[in-house]
Amino acid sequence: MKILPVGFPLADATTLIAGPRAVAPSVAGSRVCNCAAGSSMTRLATPSSAAHVVQRLRLRRCRLAAALALAVPLAGCGLFHSDFPIAVGNRTANTVSVFANGERIGEVGSNLTATFTLEESPTGSRANPNAPTAVAQVTFSARDLTTGALSAGAAATLVIDVTTFVDVAPCVLIGDGLAPPCVSVSSTTTGSPVQACSFSLSGSSQSFNTTGGTGSVTVNTSSGCQWSATSSASWVILMSGASGTGTGVIVFQVAPNTTGQARTASLSIGGQTFTINQTA
Repeated sequence: MKILPVGFPLADATTLIAGPRAVAPSVAGSRVCNCAAGSSMTRLATPSSAAHVVQRLRLRRCRLAAALALAVPLAGCGLFHSDFPIAVGNRTANTVSVFANGERIGEVGSNLTATFTLEESPTGSRANPNAPTAVAQVTFSARDLTTGALSAGAAATLVIDVTTFVDVAPCVLIGDGLAPPCVSVSSTTTGSPVQACSFSLSGSSQSFNTTGGTGSVTVNTSSGCQWSATSSASWVILMSGASGTGTGVIVFQVAPNTTGQARTASLSIGGQTFTINQTA
């Protein structure tokens, strides 16, 4: 029992008897406890506006870092790509394999047209009034599956929602050897039909005696269809009509036969074969 002196302030006496009130410091965003003599209560501290803004900025920064950490390896795996429509027309006499950036995308038969969807990672964008248009850079080539001859590469810029037309045609043969296919590229807007060209010849063969001579053959096709002619032998020389558009005439010269043996050569015109026979 405590004995107080006379005149001691009542407030100080209450403090002395009950003991001091323990007050926990207030921390923004945490629960604090105020303890009085023999009782306690808990309340949620209200964070200050400045602390709240800082906390949200830190959360956004963490989310951005996590997204970037995930996007980089996914992009390296090629998961971000676009589909580009491709149409390939083969005007050679043999089936060809078509390649994009060295990777085979499919085969196309002689005088046929096939369509493909090429998946490529966009390398940029083209200006568009409404939104940027994804584009990709690709090099096309073709291999003759009969002769094994590989064409030179043809560079192209693919545009999403725009059909890229790849034309595979016979190359003009210079000298002896196997003529590789020639590849060219053009683009048409989506929905524009790709013209399927067909070719026919006025005849299938022509014969010459040992002295040789001049011959001709007509190629028939639709206007706008391009074709080219190649010779399989050095003794058959194309004089005119080595290439053209629409119906045309090929004129060729057959050299005298000094070999002492009968021989045969051919012209490849728009995927069609014209045979040339010469006696000994």
